[in-house]
Amino acid sequence: LTMNRPSEESNTALIFLILINFFVFIFRNDFHRHLNIGRTYRIYDGDISSMILSMFYHIEPGHLFVNMLALHRYGSELFVNTSSKRWKSFFIVVLSYLVCGIAAF
Repeated sequence: LTMNRPSEESNTALIFLILINFFVFIFRNDFHRHLNIGRTYRIYDGDISSMILSMFYHIEPGHLFVNMLALHRYGSELFVNTSSKRWKSFFIVVLSYLVCGIAAF
């Protein structure tokens, strides 16, 4: 993908993350067996793939909708509308999502 403006690149990253979340939601029953919903994942558990998958896993449509609305709203403020070009990278947006998701554990 070639982007003309950095804000387009960061907006594309947000849309990419939202689409991944919807994809995982649509196929959540297939992914469910890879998650042990009853336990809290920690890095020392050694199950990084479950930690990453749980960042995209939503149980109910309302949960998904509110989270994606917040991701778009606050992600746009932080990455798209910022004056700093440093934050307007596809890679930085996706990396920030993953780092924040893992740090939340």
